[in-house]
Amino acid sequence: MLSKNIHTPEITATSISNQRIELSGFKGRKVLIKFHRFSGCPVAQWQINEFIARQNELNAAGIATIVFLHSSTQKIKSNFKEVAGLHIIPDKQKVFYKRFESEFSWKSLLSINSWRFTFASFFHGYYPHFNKFEGGIVGIPSDFLLDEQGRIMEQHYGKNFGDSWSVSDVLSKSQIN
Repeated sequence: MLSKNIHTPEITATSISNQRIELSGFKGRKVLIKFHRFSGCPVAQWQINEFIARQNELNAAGIATIVFLHSSTQKIKSNFKEVAGLHIIPDKQKVFYKRFESEFSWKSLLSINSWRFTFASFFHGYYPHFNKFEGGIVGIPSDFLLDEQGRIMEQHYGKNFGDSWSVSDVLSKSQIN
């Protein structure tokens, strides 16, 4: 697992809006890096859509957001739209997941909390998109908040499908440091 106060691996990738994203280009700004499951996951849909809806709050706090999904651009674009300050990067081969040591676990699939979050996402109107299952179904979210120099201020490796920071969590953590 990556730990606090270290520089993260470099990110150079293309977002779903065909924008080149380089982590080094965010120097002087805090950056949130989120890893989620595939774009058809109802929990990922619910959580990522919260960030899309509230990215303006993160922008006001000086925080850019980069979200990784282990899906193709085509599958992601049918579920999500990027907004100013939020970049979504397809990582179907899980290259960046490996660099950031974002784990995959069969145990999480059987977790009661994973299923609790799944049913909660149904309640919020998000359902599985079976035609968008790519990269496996056993992903677990992870979150990294970087300081203005690209060092990890806070990190979180989830224990189940829904164990990921909310916008409120990120805003709170960014003010502590």
